[in-house]
Amino acid sequence: MLDAELLTRVCRLWRVRLARVRRELAPAGNPDRSLERAVIEDDAGRLLLVERLAAETAPHKMRVAATLAALAAGGLTVARPYLADSSGQYVLPMGRNYWQLSAYLRGEPPPRPGWVREGWRGRALADAILALQVVAARTSLPPAEPFRLGEFVGELGRRIAHNRPALAAGLTPIIEPLLSHWLPPEGALPQAFCHGDLHPLNVIWRGQEILAVIDWEFCGNKPVAYDAALLIGCVGSEEPVALTGPLVRALLARLGQADHPAAGGGALWPLVLAIRFAWLSDWLRRGDEEMVALELAYLRLLVERREELAATWAAM
Repeated sequence: MLDAELLTRVCRLWRVRLARVRRELAPAGNPDRSLERAVIEDDAGRLLLVERLAAETAPHKMRVAATLAALAAGGLTVARPYLADSSGQYVLPMGRNYWQLSAYLRGEPPPRPGWVREGWRGRALADAILALQVVAARTSLPPAEPFRLGEFVGELGRRIAHNRPALAAGLTPIIEPLLSHWLPPEGALPQAFCHGDLHPLNVIWRGQEILAVIDWEFCGNKPVAYDAALLIGCVGSEEPVALTGPLVRALLARLGQADHPAAGGGALWPLVLAIRFAWLSDWLRRGDEEMVALELAYLRLLVERREELAATWAAM
């Protein structure tokens, strides 16, 4: 646990004076994105989130922070940049670790699983996707390594075949057609800047407004429909019937109004399927066998409903 003395020294890096630690406030987002987190209040009454980072993650964290700063400067209101020190740096070293500081926003966590049936969230998330891609297209962003989804799925499949042959037996009938003809070849899909992990639990909500989108660790150039596909996959993992429910319908309808490539079908279904392998990889890394089994069942469900889902989404 980050104690007050250490947090006081960390805050001084930004010339922030710690008033008190607010342990009763829980930060939103994935706690695995940092080693430790704490909410503090400074002497001006501001609430700030302090994060301790592993040294090996610092270069990536610096790129993400610079990206958020550029997007915010370009007018993307849902991108809340980290605080910079007097020299303009967002990630600072102290001791064996690095640190970052950002505004803490009070939000209203979406009800689970009820959020999958709330169409207004689909419209709000569609607007966030559209705004991000408009701003990113006109903004100079730090370079980042492209994410090749097909290569990721293929490499994951090979590792599973080597280490988990029983699991591989269930995955091979999905991976082989996905890579051979369901998923378009690398580079065949139009690309755009994407958040990379967009779902309602990575959003700070207040009423029906998005205050901020958080956890930008996987942002970068990806297939233009990536964020919409990831979101739809998350909806279905909460409640499979919601794959064609109000949130997904509202999401695709709003994207369709803007002529976004995610609307109208296309490669949406194979992207939804392929992106779930990132979740499978995470469950395997954590050693969560229950979630591995559930993910395999979900992948099979997506394949079984392939034609129905592709046709329904194309018509939305």
